[in-house]
Amino acid sequence: MNNQDINSQDINMSYLIPELPRQIPPLGYAIQNIAMAIGAMATSTASFFFTLCIVLPLSFMRMFMPSSMLTHLGPNHQMNKRKVVLVIGGPRGIGARIIQQYANDPETVIIAACKQMDDAKRIVEDVGTCKATVHPAELDIGGSKKVLADVIQDLDSQYGPITHMYEVTGPSAYLKDSATGSGLNTMSDMISAHVTGTFVVVATTFELMRKRSYGKICIVGPNGMISYMSTKAFINTFADSLRVLAAPCGIEVIVAQPGFLDGTLTKQMRSRGIMMPQGSYDSANTMAWKIKRAAESGGVGVVSWPLRHGVAMHSLKALNPICEEVARWGAMQMGMKKAGMKTVD
Repeated sequence: MNNQDINSQDINMSYLIPELPRQIPPLGYAIQNIAMAIGAMATSTASFFFTLCIVLPLSFMRMFMPSSMLTHLGPNHQMNKRKVVLVIGGPRGIGARIIQQYANDPETVIIAACKQMDDAKRIVEDVGTCKATVHPAELDIGGSKKVLADVIQDLDSQYGPITHMYEVTGPSAYLKDSATGSGLNTMSDMISAHVTGTFVVVATTFELMRKRSYGKICIVGPNGMISYMSTKAFINTFADSLRVLAAPCGIEVIVAQPGFLDGTLTKQMRSRGIMMPQGSYDSANTMAWKIKRAAESGGVGVVSWPLRHGVAMHSLKALNPICEEVARWGAMQMGMKKAGMKTVD
């Protein structure tokens, strides 16, 4: 970190201290947040009892259902035919691990799509000899909308019909090792890739699947730095809405919400002293296995792993705006101190 960044942080803190009295919420705003918290508690309680009393018994009933009821959807249904799995992701992230999960499935075609063709070919080489057929493809979700749509349609024509689509592109494909993820240019690139790019590839694939009344779409919601987390809100909301829209069309939509995994991004951030201790990171291979299992078994809308991280992330949704702001401020200050940024005592 250069002196300019440190001095800028010192200046921001020095200006903030005289403003602290003004930051104290007025009485009306505090009461408004109390009302929001009460509403969140009521909703959470209702959600708990609905899941406990209705959903949980149904889940137990599913355990005793014949497998044919869960897997067979008619003699002509695509689910009973070969799989064509499109995985959009980097050569070292969850996407590559999902490809490994499908590598030994017979009568399966895998399309490994990366920003650079060399990276896609590297994935194919890493898979080696397997029962599935693996093809490399070049697809940059940060590119123009028309090009993205054309590439998806071309892949569907050449190798398809596509039955499974995993959009798991991470920030490591767009960030250099020295990038902090907080610059305006970096944030713009993130939004272009993880909002516009994700929407185009998912919407194009969805339209192709809708015509066939079958398909599985899985979107891995980003996690981490501020620009990365900002796009997560869109992806989660988009996936939740698309799941409801797609269900009558025979298309299943899943959103995966990884916690702190032992991957490229966390290694870069860990090298700067940010985030959590080494012992808190879980295997990305386990996350990939859980994603595939959810896609193939059905009935799963959200995959969170590690579970403790997923519980924490969803619990924080119940914070009222005041507490959420305090939590974000505390997390930001902890991250700055771990990264070596100076603050005013």
